[in-house]
Amino acid sequence: MDTFAEAAVAALRERFPQAVVETVEHRGELTVVLTTEHLVAVCDYLKRHHQYTFLSTITAVDWLERVPRYDVVYQLLSLPRRSTLALKVRVGGKREEHPQVPSVTGVWPAANWYEREVYDLFGIIFTHHPDLRRILMPSNWTTHPLRKDYPLTGFDLPEPHWGGQVPYDVDPGVGRQTLRTPQGRELNESRSAFTTNPEPGTPRA
Repeated sequence: MDTFAEAAVAALRERFPQAVVETVEHRGELTVVLTTEHLVAVCDYLKRHHQYTFLSTITAVDWLERVPRYDVVYQLLSLPRRSTLALKVRVGGKREEHPQVPSVTGVWPAANWYEREVYDLFGIIFTHHPDLRRILMPSNWTTHPLRKDYPLTGFDLPEPHWGGQVPYDVDPGVGRQTLRTPQGRELNESRSAFTTNPEPGTPRA
């Protein structure tokens, strides 16, 4: 067990007793589940007073049938102490399309790109982010590919839209997916048929 992380969590419980929902230990790593309203204050405290100066990553997990639906996970590293600590907040009420989490870019500037990635792929909004926009998908993409209700094979786009998105008049949601254009092709979830035409720019065999 990481004794430095244990001491940091004990100090955190004393300093912010209302912030800690629970702590979980798994395979030597400590995870602290926090309330969203105390997230920024806790992160700032851990950075300033416990040397967790390095934000390794921010990611999310979609628990489709659970309420709250999403976990947002922060992996922290103290380089001087060689100590890791995970923080987690749970967000997403029933039928809440875009749950919100406060941005931690004011604590770790590198959170900027991690938060944009989570926003892009899960649709979670980070409030007070300086530039919250998509980072991987095209700017006019209407859905979030790492949500559990996203089609496994994505959307079958008609040529010549191999690398982009044909905008929808309305968000297609889930269920039977078709592209909202006259020449659109139905989504082939079973992969029973494949196009024989190569991607534009690909040499023919």
